[in-house]
Amino acid sequence: MPGASRGLARVSPSRGAKQTRGGKQMQRRWHASFRRLAVAAGAGALLLAGGHLAAQTPLSPQAPPSEGPGFPGGATADDEVLPGLFPGPKGEVLRLWQREGDRRTGGGAVLLALAKPQDAWEKLVEIRPSEKGVSARNADLAVGPSGELAMVYRWWRDQPRSKQLRVASSDDGGKTWSQPSTSVDKGGKSFTPKIAWSNKSLVVVWADERRRNRVFDIYARRSQDRGKTWEPEQILSLFPQQVPGDLYARPLLLSDGQDRLWVIWVGLRSGESALYLSRSTDGGRRWADPVALTGASRSAFGDIFLRAGDRMLVVWQDMRTEQDRLYAVSSSDAGATWTAPVRVDHLPADSTARTSSPTALLSPDGEALVAWEDRRNGRADIFLARSADGGRTWGTEDLRMDMDEAGTAVSRFPKLAKAKDGRVALAWEDDRAGLEQIYLRVRSAAAPGEWSPETRVSTPAPKHSAHQPELLWDPDGALHLAWELWNMTLAPARIDKRIDGRTLLKVGGGS
Repeated sequence: MPGASRGLARVSPSRGAKQTRGGKQMQRRWHASFRRLAVAAGAGALLLAGGHLAAQTPLSPQAPPSEGPGFPGGATADDEVLPGLFPGPKGEVLRLWQREGDRRTGGGAVLLALAKPQDAWEKLVEIRPSEKGVSARNADLAVGPSGELAMVYRWWRDQPRSKQLRVASSDDGGKTWSQPSTSVDKGGKSFTPKIAWSNKSLVVVWADERRRNRVFDIYARRSQDRGKTWEPEQILSLFPQQVPGDLYARPLLLSDGQDRLWVIWVGLRSGESALYLSRSTDGGRRWADPVALTGASRSAFGDIFLRAGDRMLVVWQDMRTEQDRLYAVSSSDAGATWTAPVRVDHLPADSTARTSSPTALLSPDGEALVAWEDRRNGRADIFLARSADGGRTWGTEDLRMDMDEAGTAVSRFPKLAKAKDGRVALAWEDDRAGLEQIYLRVRSAAAPGEWSPETRVSTPAPKHSAHQPELLWDPDGALHLAWELWNMTLAPARIDKRIDGRTLLKVGGGS
């Protein structure tokens, strides 16, 4: 690849799956999948691995769409995980994912690919440390005001204080990349980095455990030369208490592309957790003191932070009522003031069901949607709540979205996305057919209260299951989906993971 620096190479074919909230949850899913595999029967077409996007038939309840994007795949033995879809600078779709590698010998890498509807997926780059025993992991991607790309990732060695953050950038749509920066952080125990452009500057935030004993702080750092040099670190938070491992920090970063930046994270004080916000109005030079958004709770877990113009929405899982429930706060003045927390779901007070896996979207006109899973019917179903005022108030009932008989299958990990013409897509995984597959419903822009019947968009195949969909509408109105594809065997018991997906060119009344 001409112009690429050392340690950057062409991307290899993709295989993958995404991590869940915690190890115990993943372990339960792993065992459950094997139980279903042991009893599942029937035949299915093998998943295709072609390299082009085929034209799609309109979505219908009777038949799934025809061939989706062939995610080129399968050249390495390492699992590939954590797919993400990002809008490119010129209407492209960027797909970012990660190769696991080995904890001791390294080999983990971050990979990036690009596509337009009806074009081939172009394999752009693989960021792979050249040092033996080192992996690249946990990447985040940002698109700049003039189409520049920047990526932050963890430079990871399985040794104490050997988890550093590095940044690479591209001026040509991802075809070539700069030499990765020296370490952005100074502590060597950095987690969950996020990156954003602010005018021509780069801002990175992360959770940092340099004080040890799972005491996490939130750091920020700015570069005005695309990662070649960095201004001094800034500490946005200092919490004197240990943060539980399933809550730790997890900063989320938003930018308006100009001078305004916002960061939220989980913090712990006096045995209670809350979501905190810090703002910058000068491109990350200075940050305001953090303010608590959520009120005190026994356990606040939040990973939804959305912006549409000056509207902002935060949604989180909260145990202030002894069971996980969904709460939201909103702002209409770019985060200067916030509403009090309000309940989103309508689970009865005496219900032992817990909400989990929330997903949300926010529109400039004030419409907000939140989808989640809960077990009020015995097994997990997908539910949806709507707000017409930016999240200040929510409808009086939860709309069940999976259409099989309530409580008969496990429907999990919903994902929402909205097109610029108003169409809304909701996808989730569902095991009604034995092994999990991906299902989709679309709300028409012409009739905002009407949703299409559900359609299976993944292709069943023996011993294959599909998990945790990701969605993105492109500017031309095509819907791109990516998900984790697991290939399971019983002898020996193992799961091989790669990434699959497809593109729907006409869906939900689009042109």
